[in-house]
Amino acid sequence: MHTDVLVIGAGPIGLAMANLLADQDVEVMLVERHGGTSDEPRAISVTDETLRVMQQIGVMDDLAPEMLMDTGARYFGRREQLLAEVHPASPRLGQPGKSQFDQPVMEKLLLDAAQSRPLIDVRFNTEAFRITDAPGHVDTVLIDDGGRRTVRSKWVVACDGGRSPVRSQLGLPMEGSTQVQKWIVVDIVNSPGEPEHFSEFHCNGKRPVVVVPGVKGRRRYEFMLLPGEDAAQVTAPESIIRLIQPFQRIVPQDIRRAAVYVAHQRVALSYRVGHVLLAGDAAHMMPPFAGQALNAGIRDAANLAWKVAAHVKGAGTKSLVDTYQTERRPHAVDMVRLSHRIGKVVMNTNPALTALRDAAINALGVVPAAKGWLAGMKFLKQPHFTDGCVVLAGPDVPKAAAALIGRSLSQPQVNPGDAGPTGNVPLDTVLGTGWALLSFPAEAGNSRMEIQQLGAGSDAPVRVNDATGAFTALMGSGITLAVRPDRYVAAAAMPGRVEAVLKSLERYVPDLSARAGVQVPRH
Repeated sequence: MHTDVLVIGAGPIGLAMANLLADQDVEVMLVERHGGTSDEPRAISVTDETLRVMQQIGVMDDLAPEMLMDTGARYFGRREQLLAEVHPASPRLGQPGKSQFDQPVMEKLLLDAAQSRPLIDVRFNTEAFRITDAPGHVDTVLIDDGGRRTVRSKWVVACDGGRSPVRSQLGLPMEGSTQVQKWIVVDIVNSPGEPEHFSEFHCNGKRPVVVVPGVKGRRRYEFMLLPGEDAAQVTAPESIIRLIQPFQRIVPQDIRRAAVYVAHQRVALSYRVGHVLLAGDAAHMMPPFAGQALNAGIRDAANLAWKVAAHVKGAGTKSLVDTYQTERRPHAVDMVRLSHRIGKVVMNTNPALTALRDAAINALGVVPAAKGWLAGMKFLKQPHFTDGCVVLAGPDVPKAAAALIGRSLSQPQVNPGDAGPTGNVPLDTVLGTGWALLSFPAEAGNSRMEIQQLGAGSDAPVRVNDATGAFTALMGSGITLAVRPDRYVAAAAMPGRVEAVLKSLERYVPDLSARAGVQVPRH
């Protein structure tokens, strides 16, 4: 059998990867050793960047009603006093900064999307057994009910989880450690009333508890497992009912899942061997306290899919694929460290240290900047690429434009032409699925932008108005932004410098300036 890309693992990362690849006109085979998608609500928090990808795949309209959107967090001290109330940053990417979701619902929607795409061949009850890399392809032995067969692909992307058999077969080591403390995680249904839009971290110094609300009666409780407790006993219905009693009354039928888990903080030393790549938990594992594990995996998929697709189609070099690790691994390391640090704050049971912690957090309220840093979740660093498929700004580029390079482009509502308020659409709708140029002509008014899709067969840029003022600082500047398919800004160019900047990217995308042709805005 032949396919362009073999994706191993049909969890949310593998499903997102397959959909994104297919939308870049790449043939995909997606294999999963289980009989279907998971029915366990493992991950529970999503960021705006993840939801932007869900929007791109086309599942947001069905996913949104199943989510508690735009949520924050409250931290309580050892005497249950409120230490801090954290709010997500203002929406910048067209979606709420943080929301609570149900993983089985997301997986089902992503599977439906994959099965509706003719370029994706989904195969359950199929295990990837042996991978053999060659100079121009990779052969993978698959085992299913019909026996063994070999599929030849140009690339393999392993999204097969934290225990990744592919990573083990390749002998790729991970650096990091395993968290000593174990946690009891309980998902329940039939919670009454309207949920508050805040997760709760009860850092009581005795048995720390995390409470995460959801819609349609869903709620998660996480309790730290104490020394000497038995996993089987504490997850029995009577024990779960007793643990949850201080928060609400439940009956055994309300328990959707109860399990004890161990968190890891580990990152693979390499994300690639030959034509095999790792993504999601196969590449990095992190504690749940920052809510970043699934989101880091979706970032992997968005970063990697277009690069692999470009190489498959002859429009990108292997150096472009190499930028996947260059760009993604440092941020994954940051998220692992952040999750570990937040966990140390939440899980502390030393009386003296918990008292000191509470006093220190209370002291932040005296310093407005420090309080704003905490309350605005500014400790959650957004990806910023200074190396990889980017061109750093020259001295002539204004700071407002230079600051966008290597970052995810804002996604405001834009208005094509003179369509009026009802004609507003998300910016990504106009940018398309490939490379694009976003220009701010010097002679235009205060809200006029021009968008040219590169290689999309379009002869002329599309003129749009910035309906929300997200790009006010760039209006009339003559600046052109080169926007990648994953909606990250690769470069910013002054008038007359666009072609030169695009040529700087051609070690990764050889025909990029040719795609722009004579339509590159010269202002």
